[in-house]
Amino acid sequence: MRGILEDLRYAAGVLRRTPAWTAVAVLTLALGIAATTTVFGWIDGMVLHPFRGATNDGQLAVLESVRASGLQAPSVSYADSRDFQDSLRSISGLLLNQKGPASIGDGENAYSAWFELVSGNYFDVLGVKPSLGRTFTREEYGDRARAFTAVISYRLWKEYFRGDPSILGRAVRINRREVTIVGVAPPEFRGDFPGVALDGWIPAPLTGEGERGARNFMAIVRLKPGVSVSEANAEAATVAARLARAFPKTNEGIGARIVPIWKAQEGASSILASPMAILGAACGLVLLIACANVANLLLARSAARQNEFAIRAALGASPFRLSRQLVLESLLLAALATLAGLPLALWSEGVLLSLVPPTGVPVQLDAHPGARVFLFAALVCLASALISGLPPAFQSARRSVMNVLRQGGRGGTQSGHSRRISGLLVVAEVGLAFAALVTLGLFLRSLYGLENTPAGFDHRNVTVSRLFLATNNYTTAEEQQFSRRLRERLLAAPGVTGAAYSDSIPLGFGLGKWNNIVVEGYASRPGENLAVHHASVSPGYFDVLKMPLLTGRDFKAEDNENATRVMIVNESFARRFYDGRDPVGRRVEVRGKPFTIVGMVKDSKYYSLSEGPQPYFYMSFDQVHDGSGENGVALYARTDGDARGFVPVLRREMLAIDPNSAGLTAMPLSDYISAAWFGPRLASVFLGVLGVISMLLAGVGLYGVMAYSVSQRTREIGIRMALGARQEGVLRMVMRQGLLLALLGIAAGLAISVAATKQLAPLLYGISPTDPVSIAGATLFLIAVAVLASLVPALRATRVDPILALRQE
Repeated sequence: MRGILEDLRYAAGVLRRTPAWTAVAVLTLALGIAATTTVFGWIDGMVLHPFRGATNDGQLAVLESVRASGLQAPSVSYADSRDFQDSLRSISGLLLNQKGPASIGDGENAYSAWFELVSGNYFDVLGVKPSLGRTFTREEYGDRARAFTAVISYRLWKEYFRGDPSILGRAVRINRREVTIVGVAPPEFRGDFPGVALDGWIPAPLTGEGERGARNFMAIVRLKPGVSVSEANAEAATVAARLARAFPKTNEGIGARIVPIWKAQEGASSILASPMAILGAACGLVLLIACANVANLLLARSAARQNEFAIRAALGASPFRLSRQLVLESLLLAALATLAGLPLALWSEGVLLSLVPPTGVPVQLDAHPGARVFLFAALVCLASALISGLPPAFQSARRSVMNVLRQGGRGGTQSGHSRRISGLLVVAEVGLAFAALVTLGLFLRSLYGLENTPAGFDHRNVTVSRLFLATNNYTTAEEQQFSRRLRERLLAAPGVTGAAYSDSIPLGFGLGKWNNIVVEGYASRPGENLAVHHASVSPGYFDVLKMPLLTGRDFKAEDNENATRVMIVNESFARRFYDGRDPVGRRVEVRGKPFTIVGMVKDSKYYSLSEGPQPYFYMSFDQVHDGSGENGVALYARTDGDARGFVPVLRREMLAIDPNSAGLTAMPLSDYISAAWFGPRLASVFLGVLGVISMLLAGVGLYGVMAYSVSQRTREIGIRMALGARQEGVLRMVMRQGLLLALLGIAAGLAISVAATKQLAPLLYGISPTDPVSIAGATLFLIAVAVLASLVPALRATRVDPILALRQE
């Protein structure tokens, strides 16, 4: 131990004596460590462990419904959840939740927030203890819940209630109902829906067998200690199969699965998992490039210290002691780099939130670093030290003491083996930088293609507003009436050229609504999936979004609950069920009720710009509306000016209809649908930063090796010039060496890129992982960097004075 401390003190002295060299090495490693730690913090906080404040969150998993049709609808019913709770031996608890908007207070002074309706055992399953008051009692569980109590978030308590401890037991109006506050959650807990900041939890009034088909809740389970997710998943599938046999009317074709949080179909984890995996791999490349750079610096430094090590070896120092000295120096460098990189990593935690598009939902991407992040940073520090320090340590151990001492004044000359290691490290740097640049090019081209994909509707100069009418405690009929009156008032407002409303917004977050249908005259195949997505829209919807009506008519004000039920289908619907013939006048059964097709519109994009054509139908909002819930009612207004200036008009007209109305978010439709490419944009932005860093590091590494090579070959170059070599020849010799290393690196990087095609292909849109434009662009970039990095040392070599070079030797 004493020897290690002595070596550490000596290493610190060596680094202090060369501050410029130390600063370059520390900065190089700090960039790699900061990038890697930042992305790991994001992955840890938003993908792997999104439930801050929960106890042993590694035991939590998501229970989802799985439909044979393949459509995503992961929610479960209360009746099914009760059977799972009673039958699953692999879990110790199961909770239910359903998020939605809430309005605290009334009128213009109402405070908008997002709450959850939850099962009474919610906090017990999560293992969350209140910081003030209590959670829910046994009397507020299951069928006994009456939704008259609430636990609020710490943030809401501090900001809205001013941290007043007397809030406990006080009744407040939430969605126009009197609710008693019984507790305050701990500061770090913001709910169980990754990506959404929730501010309150209310026991849900749950019902029993009669609602088995009403799958409105998300379910989270806590696994028993020692039980794996795969074991619980297999048991859940068995229970679901038994329920399908016992209740065929509501459960036939409905399976179940238990998955880790990050594999859940809803929440930020599902959106961010793939981009974060790519960013993590790219950060690993940057870190390896930085380590190779520092290893080259240490190799050059150890060559300059050959005499020092030879004298120490002659005085009795073992090869192990000398190698340990170099490893400790690299460990000290890595520690300094970690200390320098952590503040940068902490600062960049908030950058991610700035890229989130407006959605009308309180987004919280919780990436605050915890113990796991700091432990990861320590491991990265150790790995960086070993990767950087081992090559020069092995090289030092191979040197012969007698050979070094015989060289006398030329003790700073690199051996041939050392030069080969330096060359290999540069090849590795260039190869890794090439792979990073190719990945960047692929994502940029994929994002460009995605953003320029026709959506099938015109989103320019359209304001979309999400009216959370559930906060007004309206009935479904009252929501329909409010929406009709608001549209009529907006159509009379100056500057408004069109207005409409619907129960969903295209290309936003969410999995959409669907139903199994029966198409009159269509002979379905055995086992054919007849589930089709749909939306309920008002008259004028297609005109506002400029979606061409190909045949038939639009919805009319007369298409209400008292009229014949009607629907409008898209082209893909007609192609699939009517072989492309005119569908107007045909009948379709939805939820056991007949609808008549009155029109057909052109296909558009509904949930993702990368989706293929799919059947879709629209129903009249005034005939079919199930309540706004968490999605709200979407109101569209096309204006003849900037959509951003329309929000005050909308607020004024809402208050004119109901002075106590609340729960409004409004934004240009163009801003809202940018959520459709949030994942690719996130990956592209940060891959761009990492690509620039990797290219710079590779260029600096190549420059360092070439500059050092020229300094080591001064005598050789002097002799060549004394014997008649021209400056052009010397220039070509040095440039050839640098470009050869770069080309070898590009070849290695091409192999890495080809090997990664399987992982990249699912994340790209309209472009191949072997896209020649991206590969050619990365090649040209790195060749240009190699030329610049080699040119300065090459020009310096041409200015070598043969007489001075020989005298120095």
